[in-house]
Amino acid sequence: MKKNFPVRPEKRTLILSLKKQYFAGILALMTLVTASVVSLERNEKRLELITKILREHFTPVCEQYALVAKKSGYYPCFECESGQIFLKKGHIWRYGFAGEGGEKARYPTSTYYKDDKWHLTNKELDYISQFRSVKWRCLIEEINKIIDYPDLPEARKREIKLIRPPGNKQDR
Repeated sequence: MKKNFPVRPEKRTLILSLKKQYFAGILALMTLVTASVVSLERNEKRLELITKILREHFTPVCEQYALVAKKSGYYPCFECESGQIFLKKGHIWRYGFAGEGGEKARYPTSTYYKDDKWHLTNKELDYISQFRSVKWRCLIEEINKIIDYPDLPEARKREIKLIRPPGNKQDR
């Protein structure tokens, strides 16, 4: 014999309310699908693009890195009026992000930066991987390091106060 347990009135109201919301949601979804002019092919394309984004942004093959001065000397500075700054050995020149393949993919040759005046290679800068994770976490880590740069002891001691590392043109 099945026993019926009493249900308190407030729980019964909550259950009915949830059922009504569920059916209202189903009805709204059916209305959208029948009223939609988006073709099946376009909806499949949407799913394909979303899957690609999720695959790219949640694949743990990315890294946040720092390019660090190997020797004391003058380096290009995008924030300085003179266009250059003196860095001591071990000081940060740039924070960056590298996707799959890390340093070899980001910098396939030994050149890290080149313009008419400057040619920075692995003789002047060290590539140091600082954080490995999924893409979105590495991007957030890079932004945090760039924004927090003025708080580093090396940046605080310098006469020229920079809002980001000398090798970063923007916050991202």
